[in-house]
Amino acid sequence: MGQSLQDQLLKAGIAKPKQAKKARHDKARRNKAARRAGGKGDEEQQKLSKDVEAATAAKREADRKRAQAANAEREQRERKRQAIQIINEHRIAIEKPEADEPPYSYTVKGKIRRLPVSRDQRRRLADGRLAIVRYDGQTSLVDVETAQRLEALIPKAISRITEADKASEADPDDPYAGYEVPDDLMW
Repeated sequence: MGQSLQDQLLKAGIAKPKQAKKARHDKARRNKAARRAGGKGDEEQQKLSKDVEAATAAKREADRKRAQAANAEREQRERKRQAIQIINEHRIAIEKPEADEPPYSYTVKGKIRRLPVSRDQRRRLADGRLAIVRYDGQTSLVDVETAQRLEALIPKAISRITEADKASEADPDDPYAGYEVPDDLMW
């Protein structure tokens, strides 16, 4: 069997026994340090991999939340676009009232608003056949069916309660239920 390089150098007299002993000692020390570092390296490696997994999970969660917010914003823009399109397609032109007719009054967020409409449109509003829609800075008149469709998209924009809604809110024990308020009585 062949001899190691160290043994051959010692036989040839190129290396001294003291140098060979020091080399064996250094090699043993490096091996021992590597074994110790290997054990610690595994723990460090595990900790590092856990940190990487946690960071990846956090990034994935942040991406999911960002995508969810983007989807919600996209859906909101789509609802707004649909609502504006429905209002534009089904808008009823507001007819100018005669000079002596008062404007139609309605409430929005606790404030009284007035809308100058013709006598026929005022009657249709009072009967619940028309509805007032305030959306995107504009006030429009639409029929009740369109208002019901818009209520699904933009519930806060419908300012006029329809006749069907009034009937559901009526108190059955109301002593004045049989008395109707005249159309010409304005508040």
